[in-house]
Amino acid sequence: MKVWAILFSLFLTINAIAAVPTEEGLLKNLNNAGIPGNLITIKAMINSVTVPAETGTETEMTKMDFYKFVISLENPNVISLLQVAYSNGQMLSSQIKDVKYIPDLVTAIKREVNPDRSLFYGILMMLTTNKSQGVEAFLEKSGVQIVRNKNILNEEKMKLLKAYRSYLATSKGKGDAASPLNPTDAQNKAKVLELFRANTFQRARNIELIKLENEFLWKVDWKNIKAYFTNEERRFRLIDYVNGDISVKIEANDYLLFNGTNELPKNMTVKDTKGLSNTIQIISLDTKGNREKKLSERFEEAKKSIPAGIIEANYSFLF
Repeated sequence: MKVWAILFSLFLTINAIAAVPTEEGLLKNLNNAGIPGNLITIKAMINSVTVPAETGTETEMTKMDFYKFVISLENPNVISLLQVAYSNGQMLSSQIKDVKYIPDLVTAIKREVNPDRSLFYGILMMLTTNKSQGVEAFLEKSGVQIVRNKNILNEEKMKLLKAYRSYLATSKGKGDAASPLNPTDAQNKAKVLELFRANTFQRARNIELIKLENEFLWKVDWKNIKAYFTNEERRFRLIDYVNGDISVKIEANDYLLFNGTNELPKNMTVKDTKGLSNTIQIISLDTKGNREKKLSERFEEAKKSIPAGIIEANYSFLF
């Protein structure tokens, strides 16, 4: 009995490692731990440089700003966002340059016509909340419907696993003779083991393992949208959107555990439709339960701190 239990765990582990990922799985940021709270605060520094088309080389930095993104998960059905721009890395109230409040981020992504913004916030939501709805909203606007895991599940394998789980719960060490994984007929036993080793999900036709430069990545092909994820961790690395003359590219590198539990890429690059290369450096990540004011109340307070006459020139990919 113990031998079969060990084999059961071993086969599941091998299957999980070797299996081709699914669209839904990749977009749920599965390498990141669950969020230990309902309020996520990210502090970041953003640089913007011009990339002239005739040279393809970057010029001097055109601007630098500091941003705080506060994401609320208090309402299980709606994700809210408070976005504050600062003139200095101290991020004091007296240094606030601009503030935005988005009560329903997924709806905002669906309605946004600028692909820079809808794609960036979809990726930001995926990385910070482990939720796929933002990226899915962007894909749907581009005519892409991802295939759900439930629609590509290997039903025969699931029946076998459920039967074996039930057997382990009821056999209580009476031996392996009645095990669903140990039929007496040799031919049937071979079929059972083959099914046991099979992928839990049918292989997605638009996902393949490729080598990009010196890195093996899972490539997801959604026609005019290509996304890349790391081989083992399934971390987001790159998404490339092209629609005629319009192109947007977002890249993420150097993942770190900022709060000891949850990870984010230390560096992100957004190449937008205006020909700008924007570098985002994550300074900190904090997750906690919100026992303070609602985001809407914080928004109203922050607005009062903006000096009169300041007009904030937003980055093209930010609200």
